[in-house]
Amino acid sequence: MNTEQYLKLLCEAKGPTGFERPVAKIAAEAIKPFVDEVRVDTLANLVAVKRCGLKDPKKMLIAAHLDEVGLVVTGHEDGFLCVGQIGGLDQRVLPDRDLCILTDPPVFGVMSVQPPHVLKAEDMSKAIPMDELRVDIGMSQEEAVAAVPVGTPIAFRTEIFKLGETRCGGKTLDDRACFAALIRAAELLKDRRLPWDVYFVGSTGEERAEGGAPAAAFETEADVCIAIDVTQASTPDANPKIHLGVYNHELGAGPVITVGPNITKHVGRRLQELAKCNRIPVQVAAAPGRTGTDAWNMHIVHGGVASGIIGLPLRYMHSPTECIDLGDLELCAQLVAAYALDPGEEALGC
Repeated sequence: MNTEQYLKLLCEAKGPTGFERPVAKIAAEAIKPFVDEVRVDTLANLVAVKRCGLKDPKKMLIAAHLDEVGLVVTGHEDGFLCVGQIGGLDQRVLPDRDLCILTDPPVFGVMSVQPPHVLKAEDMSKAIPMDELRVDIGMSQEEAVAAVPVGTPIAFRTEIFKLGETRCGGKTLDDRACFAALIRAAELLKDRRLPWDVYFVGSTGEERAEGGAPAAAFETEADVCIAIDVTQASTPDANPKIHLGVYNHELGAGPVITVGPNITKHVGRRLQELAKCNRIPVQVAAAPGRTGTDAWNMHIVHGGVASGIIGLPLRYMHSPTECIDLGDLELCAQLVAAYALDPGEEALGC
């Protein structure tokens, strides 16, 4: 399979936070040909390892989260589903969306919306509050209560699609596009001799900060942990005066290496050195505080773990139609592989 096929396989799977296990099984089968061992742990983290063959080796862990933002059924009203959000959804984009209610078998639905013909002028520019949104599944109240229990998760139905020659849109590119990059990195490393064991982790719970990645870091006793996650790319409506340092990353300009207090200095420095040596174009971002990635929690496992972040630029985050550049994804994979092969003396000595 090529990278676009991995994207389609991963991103069109349904697995909101807390319900990721089916996605982890799909990801496990995809990465299995390129590693030595694969397992899915208690928290539904996918943990795949490529071993170096050394006695008592150092360990690198690189994590991309497999969960996605979504909805959960909180009640029923006249056959419609009442819902709450899982993760940070943008309520402005929810009305009229195609949805997949994850019963067995799944049920399709649509987020109800009033047509503009009947809206008051003052309501035209307002987002509908979450507690007023309803999902239409075409059932009576009795049928809906029987078919869709409270607590059932809901995901977007968006398919992966191309935008021009090099760009790709769809749901859950945050962060399954980054796991596709890990599969590609594992492929690049398949026949290479490594200086340490490398763990590829498809983590869970990231959108709710519930700790799948730090649990994997704790269990594997990793010496260096790197999160690979999407980061905000520039959009036409971003105000550079307000959003400077947040939306100034460009699609197609390469991975984003984060620096800041959550980043171990030798990890960030080595990533930049390797990018230069391997002619991988990169962008640099400063994160003065919490990064909002798995690196924040992995950093404090055990007595502390050397940590870093590689970012994949992405537009329209947490919407059903996120957008990435496939060239950036390939470069992320190349940077991961370069660091796995040559992390430097400080990493191997930590």
